[in-house]
Amino acid sequence: MTWQPLEHPSCRLMTLDEAKAWYWPQGAGQIINSLQGEEQNMAHLSWMLQRWKLDPVCFAVEALRTKLMPYQAAPLLDLADCPVELYQLYNCDPDKPKRQVLIPSGHGLGKTRLLAIGILWMLITHIFSHTLCTAPSSSQLTGRLWSEIRKLFRRLKEFWPMIAEDWEIQGSSIIHTNPDYGDWSAVARTARPEKPEALQGAHALDDDDADGQLAEIFCTEFNNTASGGIFVVIEEASGVDDIIRQTLEGALSEEGARLLAPGNPTRPDGWFSDDMERTDRYAVHTLDCRQSNREQEYSLPWRDTAGCLHQLTMKGFVSPKYWENILAECDGDEDADYFRVRVKGEKPRSAQFSLIKDHWVIAAQERANDPDSLNDPAVVSLDFGLTSDKHGLAVTQGFNMLDGQEWLPKDDPEQVTLEAAERAIETQEIFNARYVIGDSNGLGRGAMEYLTKYYRLHPEKHVRVIHFNAGMGALDNRRYNRRRDEMWHKYGRKWIANPRCSLLNIPGLKQQLTAPTYEERNNVIYVESKKDMKRREIPSTNLADALLQTQMVHIPQQHLENDEEQESIMPDVFQKHFNRLKRLEEHPNYIR
Repeated sequence: MTWQPLEHPSCRLMTLDEAKAWYWPQGAGQIINSLQGEEQNMAHLSWMLQRWKLDPVCFAVEALRTKLMPYQAAPLLDLADCPVELYQLYNCDPDKPKRQVLIPSGHGLGKTRLLAIGILWMLITHIFSHTLCTAPSSSQLTGRLWSEIRKLFRRLKEFWPMIAEDWEIQGSSIIHTNPDYGDWSAVARTARPEKPEALQGAHALDDDDADGQLAEIFCTEFNNTASGGIFVVIEEASGVDDIIRQTLEGALSEEGARLLAPGNPTRPDGWFSDDMERTDRYAVHTLDCRQSNREQEYSLPWRDTAGCLHQLTMKGFVSPKYWENILAECDGDEDADYFRVRVKGEKPRSAQFSLIKDHWVIAAQERANDPDSLNDPAVVSLDFGLTSDKHGLAVTQGFNMLDGQEWLPKDDPEQVTLEAAERAIETQEIFNARYVIGDSNGLGRGAMEYLTKYYRLHPEKHVRVIHFNAGMGALDNRRYNRRRDEMWHKYGRKWIANPRCSLLNIPGLKQQLTAPTYEERNNVIYVESKKDMKRREIPSTNLADALLQTQMVHIPQQHLENDEEQESIMPDVFQKHFNRLKRLEEHPNYIR
């Protein structure tokens, strides 16, 4: 085969065997055609593996029968350390560093599929390699990522059973079916900052006799191609703690070590944010959602083993509505942190995002009452401030805010309790409210106990008193840290943003509703606390908290803190059961 490799300052030269596999009709194809029977079959498989090792795009198309978007092909070429000929075919930039790849990305761009392809490519085409996968949570690894690997592996099993039968996918690992090859594997380990040692000691390069000295002494055949190799995969890299990344540096110090780390860059600090700037070491591919418009068709060239060039077409993954809605939330500002992170794949300038938008509140304050909410039960809500802060009371009926009050409590704790309870009772009578909810943690405990006893003595009022504890762990604890985080982010912001919402134009209410920020760590939402806002010299948001607390009435009853029970006349377990049945009978519409 007559062939001359192309030179490029950022790319290695293509080897002769790679050229035979790459220029298939002139190279490997002729060799295979000269053979017969089983020898021909084995040669064909061997050359295909050589072709796929060189070109991960061919591996995706031919072995896994999946198409790639152009922005998915480029990181794979850098990961594989491809010669410049491949970059030219796929029209990708060859100038980035090789083998260690960071992918800060917006949402919905197929990062998990890309990881699954990379893992299977390394495992199948690199003999005795070891792949170490980590992520902030086990669900991101053995849930999403391993599910994607299984999906692609089914295709491999269908079209290349001789390869697939060598592998077994287990719960958190992929192992070779031959026990002697136990070190040739891929494993998943959750990135726990308190146990970084679980990720230590990962090495796989086997080049003890790189100079051939031992082969010469013992008169054995010298193989100058090192086997093994380490591949580190970090899913949702922005959420992985710095100490984990430091621990993995030992594995990445191995010659030829590979790294593939995609993630939504939710933090302005940390190793992922810092390393995004180190373009001298990493191939950094920043992916914008708008590169994958669901309403557009994209194409990627692929050359088959007959030498024919095909344009593989597919639609993008992300609906334009996604980034249009986010842009609207950001008041049209594409440089707003929320848009930068979720759409553009750029790190935020600040760790916090705005929670409730100014224009939502302004629109709600200008809006007339929602007529469809007039038949909903009214809810009175109490929120108790920190020391020397005002207390707050709010009344809502469906999407309408009916009242809002703030007052400075008296110095006497007994008077604090009595004043708050009396305000709640008076307000309940004015609006004929069916529910009174209050934060019973700390300062509010006395007032809420008083109200509970009061309405038990007045059953004719048909008022349900609900003890709410904002500091308790969230019901949706995979997404939120505390119940207050749920109250503001999951329920409150949706209620305020609803076009039916009508708010009173009370001085300071807009400032309170728009003051708290939130941040996302390891996919968990944390809303800024009152104490943290005080450090920013922002007044307490007790009226806003009272207002949004009315939305927590609709949380399923069994999750709310129980009222104090009356003295039992039967064993406790039975008493609680009959109390629950009685409450359901008395308040059939309580659970939504």
